[in-house]
Amino acid sequence: MTGTDQGPEAQQHGGPVCRPAGLPQNDPRLYELLADQWWQPRGAFAMLHWLAAARGDLVPPATRPGAVLLDLGCGAGLLAPHVRAKGYRHVGVDLSHSALLQAGDHGVTAVRGDVLAVPLADGVADVVVAGEILEHVADLPAAVAEACRVLRPGGSLVLDTLAATAVCRVVAIGIAERVPGLAPPGVHDPALLVDRSRLVRECARHGVRLALRGIRPSVTGLLAWLSGRADDVAMVPTRSTAVLFQGRGVKAHPERG
Repeated sequence: MTGTDQGPEAQQHGGPVCRPAGLPQNDPRLYELLADQWWQPRGAFAMLHWLAAARGDLVPPATRPGAVLLDLGCGAGLLAPHVRAKGYRHVGVDLSHSALLQAGDHGVTAVRGDVLAVPLADGVADVVVAGEILEHVADLPAAVAEACRVLRPGGSLVLDTLAATAVCRVVAIGIAERVPGLAPPGVHDPALLVDRSRLVRECARHGVRLALRGIRPSVTGLLAWLSGRADDVAMVPTRSTAVLFQGRGVKAHPERG
C-alpha cells in the first residue's frame, strides 16, 4: 500500500491499517488500495460484513417474479449472501471498479455509477438498499432523491448510516478507526455524518416515511471477535440512534399520498 508502513497482509492477521500519506478523509481511492480486504472476515472491512447481515434482515422477500433489489454503494457485494434466497435480481451500483468486479463474482449485476446520479430508470427497483453510503456523500438530499426515484411505489427503502452527533464522532471515528476491522483510518469525514431529522424529512419529501432504530455490535460477540475467538459479530437493536442506525420505509403510491 503506497505511503504506509503496513500493507494489506498485516490487516489479514489483525495488524493495523494506516491511511496512505496525503490521502484525504473519505477519499474513494482508499477502497482501491484495500481492494483485497473486502471478503477477509477479519480484514479492514470486517464490520461491514456484520452490518450487511443486519441490513439483509430488513429486506422483505420478493413478492413477484423478476423483482429487483438495487444496492446503492454496494462495494464488493457483501449483502449478496444475506439476500440470495429472497428472490431478487441483485443489482449493485458503486464507483469502485475493483469492488464491482468482486460483487459480480458473488452474483451481483454490477453497474458503475454515482449514487448522486444513479444510471437507472425511475421506479426500477422493488427494494432500494443504501448501506453505509449516506455518510460518504456530499449532497444528502440528492442521494435521498435518487434512492427514492429509482424505487417503485410500494417498494421498500432500507438503509444504515452514522449519525451527526458528538458521540458518533468519538465512537465511530475517534475509536473505531483505531481498531483494525471496525473502520479503516480516514474512511469517514465527520462533516458528512447524517443528520437524522434531515434524513427523515428528505425521505418524506419523496413519499417514504422512514422509521429509524439504533443498532450496535453485541458486546459478547465483539469481545469474542477482539480476542480472536469469532470471525463475525451479531448486530443488535439499541434505543439510541445517536451513533449507528438503520432506517426502513415504504414508498407511498401517488394516489394514496
